[in-house]
Amino acid sequence: MKFRIASLAIATTLLSGCMTTKLVPPPSDFVGNLPDEYKAKLNTLNDQPSTPFRGGVQTFQFDEAASLLTVVYRLPNPRWYWNIRKSEAEKDVFPYVCEQFGGVIDHGLGVRYWYVGNAGFTTDVVTTEICAQIEQSKDS
Repeated sequence: MKFRIASLAIATTLLSGCMTTKLVPPPSDFVGNLPDEYKAKLNTLNDQPSTPFRGGVQTFQFDEAASLLTVVYRLPNPRWYWNIRKSEAEKDVFPYVCEQFGGVIDHGLGVRYWYVGNAGFTTDVVTTEICAQIEQSKDS
């Protein structure tokens, strides 16, 4: 009986520890200066539950000190791998980021995507300059 209770306590502790473990995004040199009102709104993204994404999950991690939002795409299985390259992902996702977050990016937010898993990578940080380049290429 004591063994069962001890085993149950250990299992509960281990499982609760696994549930609270968050991935630590790769380091970035980006440092923005986002106003506090935007930081408060973006901080709520850290508490959002993960959502399904192409067989994996999507979560958000906002770093208030750097004003950097990392959109995390994680594969569910270590044997799976990303069949996409960084340049392809940036070409597809950067215009969307500029469209959706353009106003906040203009105020100092940086946005990047982190594809976690085999053949994973982190995109460059989308900034005002990148959005301006994308807009210029549309006009050309």
